[in-house]
Amino acid sequence: MENIFGPAGMPGQELFVLGRALMLKRKDGIHSLVPFPHIQEVFMGKTGKWILGTLAALIVLLVALTLSLPLLIDPNSYKDLIARKVQEQTGRQISIPGDIALKVSPLGLKTVFRLGEVRIASTQKFPDTELLTSKLVEIRLALWPLLRSKELRMNTIRLEGVSLNLIRSADGATNWSEGVTAGRPAPGAETRPPETKTGTPLAAIDIEGIDVRDLNISFADRQTGKDIRLNNLNFTTGRIRAENPIPIQSDFTVVLDESGRQPLTASVKARADLTFSPDLQQISLHGFSGTGQISGGTLPVPELGIALATDLDLDLDLKQQKADIKKLVLQKDALRVEAKLALTDWAAPKATGTLRIPAFSPRAMAASWGVTLPLADQNSLSNLAADLAFAYEPTALTINDLQVTLDDTSLTGTVKADNLSEQPFFDLALKLNAIDLNRYALTPPAAPAEQPPAPAAPAAPMEKSPEQPLLPVAQLRGLNFNADLGIASLKTGKLNLSNLQLKASGKEGMITFAPLAANLYDGAVTVNGEIDARQDMPLINLRNSVKGIQLGPLFRDLSGKEEMTGRADINADLTSKGLTQSELTRNSNGTLKLAVADGEIAKLRIIDTIRTARSLLGVAGSTSTAPESQTAGGAEGAGRPTSFASLSASGVLQNGVFHNNDLLAESELMRVNGEGTVDLVSERIDYLLTIYLAKAIDRSGETGLVDLAETPIPYRVRGTFDRIEQSAALEEIAKSQAKRVLVKELEKHLGGEQPEGTEKKSGGAEELIQKGLKGLFGK
Repeated sequence: MENIFGPAGMPGQELFVLGRALMLKRKDGIHSLVPFPHIQEVFMGKTGKWILGTLAALIVLLVALTLSLPLLIDPNSYKDLIARKVQEQTGRQISIPGDIALKVSPLGLKTVFRLGEVRIASTQKFPDTELLTSKLVEIRLALWPLLRSKELRMNTIRLEGVSLNLIRSADGATNWSEGVTAGRPAPGAETRPPETKTGTPLAAIDIEGIDVRDLNISFADRQTGKDIRLNNLNFTTGRIRAENPIPIQSDFTVVLDESGRQPLTASVKARADLTFSPDLQQISLHGFSGTGQISGGTLPVPELGIALATDLDLDLDLKQQKADIKKLVLQKDALRVEAKLALTDWAAPKATGTLRIPAFSPRAMAASWGVTLPLADQNSLSNLAADLAFAYEPTALTINDLQVTLDDTSLTGTVKADNLSEQPFFDLALKLNAIDLNRYALTPPAAPAEQPPAPAAPAAPMEKSPEQPLLPVAQLRGLNFNADLGIASLKTGKLNLSNLQLKASGKEGMITFAPLAANLYDGAVTVNGEIDARQDMPLINLRNSVKGIQLGPLFRDLSGKEEMTGRADINADLTSKGLTQSELTRNSNGTLKLAVADGEIAKLRIIDTIRTARSLLGVAGSTSTAPESQTAGGAEGAGRPTSFASLSASGVLQNGVFHNNDLLAESELMRVNGEGTVDLVSERIDYLLTIYLAKAIDRSGETGLVDLAETPIPYRVRGTFDRIEQSAALEEIAKSQAKRVLVKELEKHLGGEQPEGTEKKSGGAEELIQKGLKGLFGK
């Protein structure tokens, strides 16, 4: 075979000629070696000529070898070796059905490497699945500038049809980590920290561009039933050179597929300009913008368009590990977000910055997307703005100068979070001027259209739905915080609160609030207490104090009816345990003291009930009486409510039942003593009252009860909270009536009536009559 340098045994004169070609001739006829004329004498002799000739020969040999490698070596013959090595190192099978091409052109040693179709399988635990497939990888590189002066010059880098399939099984195993053993230290082997390699940076970078077509990445998480797919990613750049803006364009589709739900799809197109320094240590990004569409999922519209305008000024210093976002503006329709960020020390990152959202209307923006907000107040969410400063480090986050405006509500304060790497501790100090939560209540669903009645079916037993826990025990156990919250005005439902203050703290499930205080209905309420959520059945201890609350407006706003009026003072010391409302009610214990002034009980109709009972006995002075067992009841809602100047009661709460034996109420018409129970579990009341009518009760002649002024009248109140039954005992009224008539008749027969002004004698007829009647009637 003929040598690539010429026929065998050819003298080296051609090499000598090539060496002399490297020398230049000056005007004076003396040859000079460029660019080192000061050592020309060394190379003027025969030895120098042979040295130059040898160097030239080596250069020619290198060029010839580079050109001949693709002819002498076929890369496709190494496919089996590559597959075997990959199998040994990773436990995966690799197949290369495509061609492997290597070409080198003489001019500049331009090298073309092209890799065709490649398939890498997953491990045996994931049969019939491929981890990676690729259709084409092409790199065009000029070797001579890289070898001569460390200048990286490349044509467009092409990557087509790459698919990466990542899978996590139900037991947590993954197809990208199973079977990988290369590079792992043997068990018990000493590990060394990685060596930091330093070298001379590239003198220059000049790449015509990067062209990525049809890149697909999927992640199937069989533990959660979620699939995330990045489909059809296309990524192109312009010419890549240091200190020159590089245009970047990309388009792709992201799909979030969750079992049992409609997939959420987002199609995005984006562009930006990238600039980097020659040493690749400083990088800047400017002019980012993007557009796209979102569809599927739980969106209330078939498709939502996205047009995101961005003004970004980002500087990265890789050597000093600094990032400075001097300006970041994101805008979508009326929504505009402005931010600044300074990031240092990437190993333990620290960041400071600001965030601002100028005022805009979320309602108007939603309407422009074809979305109708289902809120009761059609003017709510018409104004939203925010402004804050923040500081972050690996263990702490602080938000200062927080200002949020929502419609007519303003929120100010600070938020701090410490110990983020372990168990976070939050410190909140927030103030709210006024908020009406009713404005943000959901619109009640429309009543369904009336349908003709269906044939009656046998009534099935009603299944009572299980009660939901009132306390999130798991969340409370992991909550450590201090909170100082203030709300000047709060409205929820028909309940109005003002000057609401909450000072609370929590540590590992022990929540303390001291106090929770608010003004409401011309009075004030203060609550101190603890919630112990460290056990499965949380314990609650409350100490309540209510001063001067007007009960009428309170009942009206809570239930729509003024069941009771008056100015109330209440003190309670209560404990309970449980998760649901029924458990907390059933397990409640403690003491309660109540005092109400100038009030009225709507469902209590004492005067009218007694008058009804009295009328059954006939007109005054009649000797007719009703049977002792007969009672007269006042129906709920009939007659006049019972008013009082003062009412007081105290008692003990045991397992959800309030026991009271010192009820006392007074008015100008009567005095009431009583005792009874209020069962909060079954929502029933049972009281026995004793009514003492005032002597001046019939001052206007309306009641007809003047003859009962000195008679204690038993009065029973019982029933459910929704329907209370009340009755006066007729036998006592009958006894009093008969006693008066009998005394009057006996006085006539035994001694007659004494003239006015005559002093009654002790031991006379009246005293004997009273003693006799006492034995007869028991009084």
